[in-house]
Amino acid sequence: MFFRRLNWNIIAQRNYWFALSAIVIIAGVVALVMHRGLPLGLSFTGGSTIDVKFSQTVSESAVRDALRSIDTKGFNAQDQAQYAALRAGEESVQLAQKPGDAAPNDRVLIAMQSAVNDPGPIYNAFDKSGLKVDRSQSQITSVGPSLSKEYLSKSLWALLIALILQLVYIAFRFGNQLRYGIVADIALIHDVIVMVGIYALANRKADDAFLAALLTVIGYSVMDSIVIFDRIRENGRVMPDMPYDQMVNTSLLQTMTRSVNTLATVLITLLALLLFGGDTLKNFAFALLVGVTSGAYSSIFIASPLLVIWKNADMRKRAAVRAAASTRDVKTIGAPRPARPLPVVDAGAAKVAPNAKRVSPKHKQPAVPPPRYRRKRPSSTAPPNPDGSVGILTQDPLHNGGDDSEERLPGDS
Repeated sequence: MFFRRLNWNIIAQRNYWFALSAIVIIAGVVALVMHRGLPLGLSFTGGSTIDVKFSQTVSESAVRDALRSIDTKGFNAQDQAQYAALRAGEESVQLAQKPGDAAPNDRVLIAMQSAVNDPGPIYNAFDKSGLKVDRSQSQITSVGPSLSKEYLSKSLWALLIALILQLVYIAFRFGNQLRYGIVADIALIHDVIVMVGIYALANRKADDAFLAALLTVIGYSVMDSIVIFDRIRENGRVMPDMPYDQMVNTSLLQTMTRSVNTLATVLITLLALLLFGGDTLKNFAFALLVGVTSGAYSSIFIASPLLVIWKNADMRKRAAVRAAASTRDVKTIGAPRPARPLPVVDAGAAKVAPNAKRVSPKHKQPAVPPPRYRRKRPSSTAPPNPDGSVGILTQDPLHNGGDDSEERLPGDS
């Protein structure tokens, strides 16, 4: 609950986090150039590993001095080439101890990138130097170059398949939103580059333990990213009115306690393996130590700010599209309507054929006015009307009975 109360704007400080990652990556690239690439272990290049058990405690310098004194007189050119790397000091010497050994550091692991078929001259050189070898507990392991190339190619394919499957799963898990999967894979690639760069800075060889640690770190980093992304999605529904960058920063502070506690628990275990574990586990513990720390860092300080940058770019793009659409509508409404084009009359079509029959135009007949009625002139024999007037009243044409005789005025038809 400590981080929830902090007024720490992680998203606003994203340029500092990006700069820190860039510094580490650039330093790793410089180390790779200086060392001419990342040193590869025997699992990738092929060669031999000799586990030599001594009857007393030995030192690394004593072992190297004894290897310089290997006697190859009387050997043919092919046999001498087996021990040329040891005599030239190109081997890797690592002191070791197994449970049940009587003395500390009474074992040594000698690795070389050349195949050694007979370890007898090496044991003889140790015996002459006063380092008594227990040959019954000593052994040699050889890895051919063809097997190492196949192992390296399959390792790269496994890494690529893991990235693709995680991208598809995360995009499906968060509602078919591809940006979550792409941002998570960018953070994973960041972790891989940081691990390779720090390995180059430490001048450690990348072997099968390094590859196992790399795949483990990919799984750990994506798990932490999914937890943070899930909280961002939940807060997006709970805080719809809050700006997106502030909502993401709040989600980071809410999950920071969980991320730090998980990282601290893993680091304690890895430090115990690195300091007190066997020599065979030191490379694995060192790779995990670097990768887990980088994975926790990238999930908080790289993946989430990248998600905010993607979202802001998407919002600016949508705003630009809406602004362009509204501007286009305003121009369409304010523009005057175009005048209708006058019909084009073909001059040839207006000419009348010579044999065509002319039709006179129809004249409109004038409307006939309704007939007007008036009283008939009185006759001398007509009886007087009831009102005392003299004359014959015409009948209303609408009246059904009586005489419909009438007198029309001159000019009536």
